[in-house]
Amino acid sequence: MKVLKALLVTLTALAVAATALLLFCQAKNAPHYIHIYGGEEGGAEA
Repeated sequence: MKVLKALLVTLTALAVAATALLLFCQAKNAPHYIHIYGGEEGGAEA
């Protein structure tokens, strides 16, 4: 039972570390020039 608990803790820590690494890499490589709201030429005209 102790082995299963240690395995669970190890896998959980690995999953958290992998998720944090992926999120960090995604945020680092994200393009910073996309505007979500509004346009550069006067906004929504439709």
